Amino acid sequence: MTVFAIHEQLQADCHVLGGYGACSVLLHRNGSLPWYIVVPETRALELDELSDAERIAVDGVTDALARFIKGFHRCERTNVAAIGNRVPQLHVHVVGRWQGDPCWPDPVWGNLPDAPPRSEAQLQAIRSALTEALPA
Repeated sequence: MTVFAIHEQLQADCHVLGGYGACSVLLHRNGSLPWYIVVPETRALELDELSDAERIAVDGVTDALARFIKGFHRCERTNVAAIGNRVPQLHVHVVGRWQGDPCWPDPVWGNLPDAPPRSEAQLQAIRSALTEALPA
């Protein structure tokens, strides 16, 4: 049996916030935008390879996370994408956006400006709020 591990590039780029259902939720280290990543505990590499039960679980966490981002971060929109060109492990980006954000209206990929990381207090507040918002 293989132990689930988050890809090393995701670990380098993100804070691991916790496990929700059969998914880990990460937060990009760059503090410009609320850029979260859902990593399902699966061997599947693409969304269409998930079983029906796995897809329902991933969609549930992704949808709950999008609602959390809109409320907690007061974002107008969320951009959701499963792009595995650089990191082959299945992961779903859920990015909070608003008109006039640092990348607006372009995608975050390749347009994210340097920004200071979130403080430990900010990360703890996010973790606490996520615990209330996402399924265990």
